[in-house]
Amino acid sequence: MTKRGQRFGALLFTTSALAAAAALPTAAHAQTTTASLRGTVRTADGAPAANQEVSARNVATNQTYRAITGAGGAYALNGLRPGSYEVRTVATDGSAIVQNITVGIGQSATLDLAPAAVSTDATPTAEVGGDVVVTAARATETRTSEVATNVSQAQIERLPQTDRNFLSFAALAPGVRYNDSETDKSFTSGASTASQVNVFIDGVSLKNKLREGGVAGQQNSRGNPFGQLAVQEFRVATQNYKAEYEQAGAAVITAVTKSGTNEFHGEAFGQYTDRSLSEKSYIDKRDGNAKPAFERKQYGVSLGGPIIKDKLFFFAAYEGNDQDRAFNVNPRATANATAITEFERFSGRRLSDFEGAFVSPFRGDFYFGKLTLAPNSSDVFDLSFSRREETDIQGFQGIISYENAENKINKIDTYVYKWTHTGSNFVNEFNANYLNYNFNPVSLSPDLPTFEYSGVIVYGGKDSTRNETQTSYTLRDDFTYTGFSGHVFKVGARVEITDIRFINNAYIQPRYTFQREDNAGTPTDPSDDLTFAFPAEARLGLGNGRIYGSNTQVGLYAQDDWDITERLQLNLGVRWDYETNAKNNDYITPANAAAALRSLPATSYFDPENYISTGSNRKPFAGAIAPRVGFSWDLFDNQSTVVFGGVGRYYDRNNFNNTVDELSRTINPVGVFRFSPNGTPRRGLPTVAWNPAYLTREGLLTLLSTRPETALPELLATKNNTKPPVNDQFSLGVRQRVGPFQASLSAAYQRGRNGYTYLFATRNNNGLGGCCNTATVQANGYSNALIGYDGLDTRYKAIYFTLDKNYTRASGWGLNIAYTLGKGEKNGGDLFSLDEVTPDNYGWRPNAGDERHRVVLSSLVDLPWGIQFSTLTTLGSGQAYNVSDTTLGTEPGQRRFLVAYPEKNCIKGVFAFCEVNLTFAKRVKVLGGGDGLELAVDVLNAFNNKNFAGFDEGINLNATVPDVLEPANAENASRLLTLPRRIQFRVGYKF
Repeated sequence: MTKRGQRFGALLFTTSALAAAAALPTAAHAQTTTASLRGTVRTADGAPAANQEVSARNVATNQTYRAITGAGGAYALNGLRPGSYEVRTVATDGSAIVQNITVGIGQSATLDLAPAAVSTDATPTAEVGGDVVVTAARATETRTSEVATNVSQAQIERLPQTDRNFLSFAALAPGVRYNDSETDKSFTSGASTASQVNVFIDGVSLKNKLREGGVAGQQNSRGNPFGQLAVQEFRVATQNYKAEYEQAGAAVITAVTKSGTNEFHGEAFGQYTDRSLSEKSYIDKRDGNAKPAFERKQYGVSLGGPIIKDKLFFFAAYEGNDQDRAFNVNPRATANATAITEFERFSGRRLSDFEGAFVSPFRGDFYFGKLTLAPNSSDVFDLSFSRREETDIQGFQGIISYENAENKINKIDTYVYKWTHTGSNFVNEFNANYLNYNFNPVSLSPDLPTFEYSGVIVYGGKDSTRNETQTSYTLRDDFTYTGFSGHVFKVGARVEITDIRFINNAYIQPRYTFQREDNAGTPTDPSDDLTFAFPAEARLGLGNGRIYGSNTQVGLYAQDDWDITERLQLNLGVRWDYETNAKNNDYITPANAAAALRSLPATSYFDPENYISTGSNRKPFAGAIAPRVGFSWDLFDNQSTVVFGGVGRYYDRNNFNNTVDELSRTINPVGVFRFSPNGTPRRGLPTVAWNPAYLTREGLLTLLSTRPETALPELLATKNNTKPPVNDQFSLGVRQRVGPFQASLSAAYQRGRNGYTYLFATRNNNGLGGCCNTATVQANGYSNALIGYDGLDTRYKAIYFTLDKNYTRASGWGLNIAYTLGKGEKNGGDLFSLDEVTPDNYGWRPNAGDERHRVVLSSLVDLPWGIQFSTLTTLGSGQAYNVSDTTLGTEPGQRRFLVAYPEKNCIKGVFAFCEVNLTFAKRVKVLGGGDGLELAVDVLNAFNNKNFAGFDEGINLNATVPDVLEPANAENASRLLTLPRRIQFRVGYKF
């Protein structure tokens, strides 16, 4: 059977199994997209009310969910779509008890019902037609072991933000950081990288399986992962999340999209800011740059409503995102005028040719459509489509010229079909989805070679182009069964087939690197010194092959939320994930590569045989078994004081780019040509006397045909038994209700292992010394050998404190505070850990971005005259950056790895990072009534705080010109983490 036939057979088998499971009298909901409501019904004298019906009617669609109370009066309503519900039961005296409540995505909310029950968040009890009605704004989640934060639609719509990226509100969760760079929008959690997060939209995972970044389309993109106009609300789970979540070792975001209702609702908006509404940045003032061009326009429309009342609904949305932002190119040269003369003589150009501010245009379009069919009270069908398209010209700034830029083209399509079936004591949710992600950065000047003058200028065309596609087909089924008293059983299965295609034309045009270095070769022979009069080396791609791959992922889980007593709940879960081809299992190591590996000495971290693949000796990792245990204990059985905690294991996955690199380097080898004035070896590596004939691709290929030893490619090898990243999490905390506030204090610990990195396999002294002894690998046709190694570790310790009072129209205000006291550490480097023998030799050190203190405050306040004020304020003690001290040398054990933090320069030296964003909004009633017209002004970075970054990360006290790390202050920062103060105008209309 062919591989595609095998994959189709597996998919067909899994589909059949899921269909059979759906017919069983047990079923489920996926808490990734829905919520649950549990509680106890009591009589007026406090006795439990058994065998009573509890119903929850969706106010927007009239769909009703029902449950029958057990002997102890307990009920459970599962599979609730996020929204407002009228919860109803009948008291023993015949009067109805009605409570209006709003539940959020993923919530496990508690609602006790009794004739005298009045929520502390509620408006006063009212009697309507003999019914006791209690109106509450939003359910609070107290009896759960998860550490999670729900972000409501009101917060998404009202809080100030830069560019309508709903991910920016992930920072409202403690322990989570959002990167608001102008060219990169991503988020991280704890000490883990951005690659270890996951985002679900209506149950569709947007995991980037090709490269780093965590979310498909977010790698080096200033775009938004999903149109905010289509997002109803979302949830950020940072610790102890349950077994239904997969492929994440850090935070998980799960969002639900808007749907049509029984009433027509529409919205149109536009927002604008530009150069005239912005301050000039401190860096531009310091460096004497002109104020760069800047303009951002965003606009969109949405419409939803009934096609058939109570049965069929539609929702559609469009958002446009147009940005023009200039970046300064500032070529730098050393004080040595000879270097400038050499550059201009060789290139025939002047540095001033490249200087100036150049516009970086971004254009993004997002489309979304959704149909919802509810033919009866038991079934709901959803069918949706989304498309995100972007073009983004970037990659130039500082010493990188505009002509070296590239256009990063992003396109992401998703299709989702979901069927939710609700029975008397079960819910079944079936999900089938398709995702196609294409990332295609292309050079603006594809016919020009690249010229890099070290520390001075990079010009010419971008040397590489890529076209990468991730296509995923996923089937998922989730079941919840509530037929056993005190238990909510959940089981689920997921199968995903992911096809990948890499077209990586690395160095399709040669890249020439120029260096200035005294006595680069033999100290007694200065004739081979490196200067800008000729290139030190050139790199040229010697292949043009495409890589195709396919991987089937299977995930199974079981979860039991067990109410041992009315006050104590235990959450028991286990998850197992399996990938058939996560490590490019069919790869066969070429004979010369195998010989090169076997010629190297075996060490404690390197066994040559473990890096030689026969096409059948790489077995899939079957040990990704992830148990998860949590508890919550309501001390007084009134949701006022709840102790909670948990421990769990969370497996992620390695990016395809890492594990297919060995194949990519085999079919697309990169030749490295080294030059000198006279052809003598440099650092033990052969060189060729420079000749201007080598200044073209054809000239280099001619040289290669006569001197093949001068352009040997690197050998990269993947470990046969590479393990996926794993994160163990522990948490313990308490939630306390104080008047209208919900407070939470928790301790968190995370320990990450098996991160992927590359090491030198060619170190001297039997693999334990400096780099590198390459004689034997050169004899087999390679310039060096690097090995993949699953040895990057992280650890994170934190205290989280949150204080929440959700906004309600009745109260007119809301306040949310999240404080994190954290310490994140790692060993090793990043994708390459080449400064020491292994990552463990680096020792533990703060990871980049580690920050001891961080406070995020958000608030919504109704002011007089119909004005609403809101703020999103972030204060931080400053992110760590790593410093490499080479004073004692660069050999293993000589380099010291230090850490530094920025100078605390805001709020009188208390914080190093301050950003205060403010919004003033005014609603105006217009024809048609409803919410009407809204006019708003955002003041972003209101106090123009200078949040510095980009500090010098090297120090050598013995250097001829000391490269001493000074305090991380304004004078040695190369960039800012936030834009300067700017004003943004918004206008919107709703009906």
